[in-house]
Amino acid sequence: MTTITIGKILHKYQNFLTEYEVKKLREVQRGKTDFPTQVNDLKHALFGEEWDFMTKENSDTGNPMSQEYTDRVNKKREAFGVSPINDDGYSTDNTSDIFCEEVVRHTKNYKELLELKKKNAKQIVFVDMDNVLVNFQSGIDKISEEEKLKYEGDLDDVPGIFSLMDPYEGAIEGYKWLAKNFDTYILSTAPWDNPSAWTDKLLWVKKHLPDVAYKRLILSHNKHLAKGDFLIDDRTANGAENFPGKHIHFSEKGKGFEDWKTVISYMKNLA
Repeated sequence: MTTITIGKILHKYQNFLTEYEVKKLREVQRGKTDFPTQVNDLKHALFGEEWDFMTKENSDTGNPMSQEYTDRVNKKREAFGVSPINDDGYSTDNTSDIFCEEVVRHTKNYKELLELKKKNAKQIVFVDMDNVLVNFQSGIDKISEEEKLKYEGDLDDVPGIFSLMDPYEGAIEGYKWLAKNFDTYILSTAPWDNPSAWTDKLLWVKKHLPDVAYKRLILSHNKHLAKGDFLIDDRTANGAENFPGKHIHFSEKGKGFEDWKTVISYMKNLA
């Protein structure tokens, strides 16, 4: 989505909002709450129609039973790239949730970015290795059939397999761009039962990203303990799901980050 903050909504989209919605948005803008609370408050303020249908009439936003009301809110939702409500007044998917999360994230990042620039500092980005920087399948393709059979179900335990893997398409260029614009680190997990993997991952970084990732490799099974602003990871395992910053769910269908091109396009809005 295009970078948008609560301030931009109030400035550029007032024609789609009622006076009541504008009032509630200003309250959210002034509020100093945690991230989940602000997302919830923003959704109630901006997309109150998802609750209005439960009442026959709402004097603040109009009568949710009328066609005029439905047309108005769907025009607003279309302006924000959010799916329309159906004839029964229900939202058809979670696009309003995603929109509100991104607006709060951009609003928060905008304020934090100003502070970081004053300190001549950058936002912190962590990048996963397997199936993000590294094409895991390329390593599998290079091992013997005997090894595939022996380690079936646990191919990441094949000794030396991580040294055989090629970079993911666009990964090297993507990481180099991130390194120029953010405080960027590699945050990966190495199999506990494959000691060579720990060395192989270091050697892979030295081979493909020798300068930009110098001493910036972190291997951990607890990614939620890393303190940063963004985590680019294809999974939610090993603490990624509870990462305190923004989890950019790489290559996950429907998340909007199918490849490195879309990731960098998104990050350019925040650099």
